[in-house]
Amino acid sequence: MTNQSAETKDDLASRSNSAIEASRQALFDLSKDVHSHPELNYQEYYSSNALSGFLEDRGLKVERGIGGVETAFRATIPGGGGEGPTIAVLAEYDALPDIGHGCGHNLIAMAAMGAALGLQANAHDLPGRAVVIGTPAEEGGGGKIRLLEAGVFDGVDAAISSHPFSNRTIIPASAPVGESWSLAMVGYRYMYHGKAAHAAAAPEAGINALNAVIHLFTGIDALRQHLRDDVRIHGVITDGGTAPNVVPEFAAANFMLRSRDGRYLSDVVVNKVRQVAEGAASMTGARLEVEEFYPFYENVQPNVVLAQAVGANAQAMGMRLDEPVAGRPGSGASTDFGNVSQVMPAFEMRYAVSEGPVASHTRDMCETAVTDLALNNALLVAKTLSLTASDLLRDATLVEAAKAEFADRSS
Repeated sequence: MTNQSAETKDDLASRSNSAIEASRQALFDLSKDVHSHPELNYQEYYSSNALSGFLEDRGLKVERGIGGVETAFRATIPGGGGEGPTIAVLAEYDALPDIGHGCGHNLIAMAAMGAALGLQANAHDLPGRAVVIGTPAEEGGGGKIRLLEAGVFDGVDAAISSHPFSNRTIIPASAPVGESWSLAMVGYRYMYHGKAAHAAAAPEAGINALNAVIHLFTGIDALRQHLRDDVRIHGVITDGGTAPNVVPEFAAANFMLRSRDGRYLSDVVVNKVRQVAEGAASMTGARLEVEEFYPFYENVQPNVVLAQAVGANAQAMGMRLDEPVAGRPGSGASTDFGNVSQVMPAFEMRYAVSEGPVASHTRDMCETAVTDLALNNALLVAKTLSLTASDLLRDATLVEAAKAEFADRSS
């Protein structure tokens, strides 16, 4: 049943928006500060401290190092309106090697901090509780996976977050059963051990590990025609020998494997690539060693109930919503937010940060992530997330509808 509070949604929106607006410059400064201190997976000490301190300075209780992850944190905003659900707003703040914040995680962090301020302003009229969870190491480190395994998300009824998305704000209004809003992903390191020899005087005495890696690449290229068209396989050679007159005794390549269907990825793609890797070893006589290089990122499971709630609030905040590109559901990237979406109702709002297209994981996106347009839109996202979390806390039927959809898609 819907919580019948004397406060109207307009009242809540007014207080939430005022609280966020009052900290507009502080939020912008925080985002720029995180941007100017890019940190890699599980090394986000400066950013985690800056974000935690921002919330503590505004009266929120923050637990640091949650789930055994030093750079993770959780701020709790207890409601004053009785029993209710627990709604999580997620922040990211890790950066990319060499490029810095080329995925705009400084904006994700800022939006979550702003949402916390909006929820704090209305806490006395909200049942249940809201939590803002700082989740490190999204860029391949699987921070959310570690937090899930540690029980940090236990008791959370729904999770919402955001992510920069070039020049478009897309909130799907529907999603057929079986559709995915991202690619599942896992990474492996394929290492070949051969035998060194003089490449001119006694090549027959050597075993060429680099040849095995080359066969791995050509074998994967031949495999592609026999995989579903949503599969992506891409890799780099990290080790290929030291001198052309020495038969390489060690060579290695790192590969990322992706698909819109996590089960197809784990049950089919991973095994087929492993067979190719073993074949390359057999062809050359090298010994194969395989280790996981990236943890398994699940595909994002849609939740239209949450998407529609976010979309309605985004429109109320004056955000322009764009139509999804035909034939391209969700994102072509991978995220550990997908792992969260596989255990509870979850939605990540993707929003415009530029006037024209700008690719993620580039220096162009890094520069874009501190522009006025990006910061102003992230502020609107903060307001949107705050209002959506309030809706979920006040309306038990909305949470139950999101859970029912989650159950239907999970069955």
